[in-house]
Amino acid sequence: MKGQSDTNPGNFVKSNGKTQVNYNITSKEVTDEHGTRIVWNYDIVEVEGKVTKAKVIEAMQKADADSSEIVPDDIATQHSDVKSALVLSAIANKTYAQADAYIDANVTDLASAKTFLKTLTRVVLAILKRTG
Repeated sequence: MKGQSDTNPGNFVKSNGKTQVNYNITSKEVTDEHGTRIVWNYDIVEVEGKVTKAKVIEAMQKADADSSEIVPDDIATQHSDVKSALVLSAIANKTYAQADAYIDANVTDLASAKTFLKTLTRVVLAILKRTG
């Protein structure tokens, strides 16, 4: 959510058991029919209960996800990429011991290490995209 004020909004505003966290606060000078003045623009998220770093980050991530433009083709492509990365990964369904044995057997030089790191990166990205 976006906010605008004629005064510096501060970082926190408490109301009705929630805390409004203001961030990306910027000011600019504007001239309009009222004359020249400073206007403050900022982003807002709300946190319920005690304000913690984890709650604020979660609220910011949710706000970013909610504000993203939805393009069905992009969503379908992303879903397909996630499924492919997880299915094609040689390590997706292995135990820790099996993963160790796979690395010992298959990551033997710089080229194979790069290949493995690329696969691992795709799996991590797929997991992150799937969880939002």
